[in-house]
Amino acid sequence: MSKSTKIIIAVVVVLALVALVFFVLKNKTQAPTEQKIFSEAEARVIAEATCIKGGESLTPGYYNEGTKTWWFDANLNATQPGCNPACVVSEETKTAEINWRCTGLITPTSAEEIKKLFVAKYPKYASTLNVRIDQETENHARGGIGFAAGGTGGIFLATKVGGEWQIVFDGNGEIACDLSRYGFPENMLADCAK
Repeated sequence: MSKSTKIIIAVVVVLALVALVFFVLKNKTQAPTEQKIFSEAEARVIAEATCIKGGESLTPGYYNEGTKTWWFDANLNATQPGCNPACVVSEETKTAEINWRCTGLITPTSAEEIKKLFVAKYPKYASTLNVRIDQETENHARGGIGFAAGGTGGIFLATKVGGEWQIVFDGNGEIACDLSRYGFPENMLADCAK
């Protein structure tokens, strides 16, 4: 082996040792970070105590890492027209509040027309029936229906046929993917049974 090759190998070994020492020292000086986990169960306890009253309910939550908040869609007995309320729990403050999520895009007329269809279908619940529209386009709607305060309900899908609203699905069972034949946007049928 030539003298220049030996020098190059020695320089590489020295640089590798310096890099290793630097890496070890850098990692020793950094304290391990503790990550505090605010679970969905903890957030739900706060949400239920703050946001809901008798007969109202919350859906499973989802966590927003950007805002450090848990969001639970809220099925409330009293809602504001055109709104889809959620109970939002702050990880930092451990407090909750209702975010009404009013879009202004949902016209009360559509909800009223769909409610009339449900009253005709379920006349026994005409005085207690509650319709909530969660997603809507010009010709399609998806939402929830409640039959009585504190009682059971379900979801529905409605579409306009010949300019008139028609309910094409309501209940708690699986949503058939063949409802796409009515032209529903993909996001309204994202949870259909395949």
